[in-house]
Amino acid sequence: MDPHDTAMDDWRRNAAEHDDRNYEFLRSLKFPDDGVEPDEIAAPLHTQAFQIIDCTRCANCCKTMSVRFTPDDVERIAAHLGMPADRFIATYLMVIKDDDFGYAVENKPCPFLGPDDRCTIYEVRPTVCREFPHTGKPDFATRVMSHSNNALQCPAVFWIVEQMRMKMAGADRP
Repeated sequence: MDPHDTAMDDWRRNAAEHDDRNYEFLRSLKFPDDGVEPDEIAAPLHTQAFQIIDCTRCANCCKTMSVRFTPDDVERIAAHLGMPADRFIATYLMVIKDDDFGYAVENKPCPFLGPDDRCTIYEVRPTVCREFPHTGKPDFATRVMSHSNNALQCPAVFWIVEQMRMKMAGADRP
């Protein structure tokens, strides 16, 4: 089995089972007591994860998560598709009140996910998609809830969290 398939299989078998343990671990990163900086561990693991896991062979985020759109995303993508923004919103999105983004896809999977599990608007994809899964950003420990939730949806996040937990515990294996 290739590394991608191994990571996918591990995620499918263990993400839900390890959810509480991983949440507690991630929460502990907010209050480090051993002088270890989470970003120093997370950044290289983020890079490694995406050398192992091929998003185009997974696309679970596109299939299961509610993609959010900013007004700028709407304008950019609507222009790319050659349609007015209001028609784009009416066709694909719902308005989200009290949300920094303003819009979310109306249905799952994302309407821009192609039959080959590739994004059909990749060059102009929404900001949230460009930044997902947020594991490569500074201040890793400030997004505990996000990482915990995303570990259930994304095998790369699950892999990163599991590897961090093992490294920070000084273990080679769980």
